[in-house]
Amino acid sequence: MIRLENPRSESFQKFLRAQGPLGMRITGTIAEGGREVPLWVDDLTAPQMVVNTGRGWLAPLGRPEAILAKLGDMERLSAQMEESDGYLKFSSLSLDVQKAVERRRKLIRASPVGMFILEEKDFRPVFSTHRVESLNPKDAKTLAENSPYDQGEEYALARITNSPTAAIRIEGELASYMVVHANGSIGMLHTMDHFRGQGLARVVVSALVEAQFARGREAYCYIVEGNEASERVFESVGFKRVMDVYWSAFERREAAP
Repeated sequence: MIRLENPRSESFQKFLRAQGPLGMRITGTIAEGGREVPLWVDDLTAPQMVVNTGRGWLAPLGRPEAILAKLGDMERLSAQMEESDGYLKFSSLSLDVQKAVERRRKLIRASPVGMFILEEKDFRPVFSTHRVESLNPKDAKTLAENSPYDQGEEYALARITNSPTAAIRIEGELASYMVVHANGSIGMLHTMDHFRGQGLARVVVSALVEAQFARGREAYCYIVEGNEASERVFESVGFKRVMDVYWSAFERREAAP
């Protein structure tokens, strides 16, 4: 694979436009990270696949056969990331790519996730008497402690520092919050237990969506299968489930250098 130095090249942008909703993840990653985003493609002039790496995960996008053709290269990339835990870990895989990889590598675990998108015309903003503010760097520790996905303090701090956030404090205590992830999706939505049942999550989601639209970004998120409470919150402001994707770990073969 070849390192992509110019993710805004016409050939690559044409490839992304052909990927439908799945392309949002790479588009959002580029918007958040710019030219520093680690992207690899199979061909610079006519790419058929791309992979983004980060925090132990690989996010491949493209035709299943093109992704399979570079499986060995991706195993080498995975081996360079300590956070990979010895597995070949893929994020946001479409069903056809998931099944294709399963035919080549032993599946260790897979988590189905719904991808939800909100088009601006469908947005139903939530108005509240609660003041919505940004998170501050001191909140990073709290975000890391409440993350069920090992999103550590360093990552939380980066999201607070580099992108819009939305938070509600009640009598000075952090009650509910949300961030923009490094891939451009909104997430890490959390309401402290003793503040639940007050509709704070809807207010926070609405505020962050407004911030995304204001800076010309897309509003999308991922919700783990079975999290019906989150689905209701996001659907209440206009999000629609567009497809199912997978976060999966496969057996990683030792690739030749």
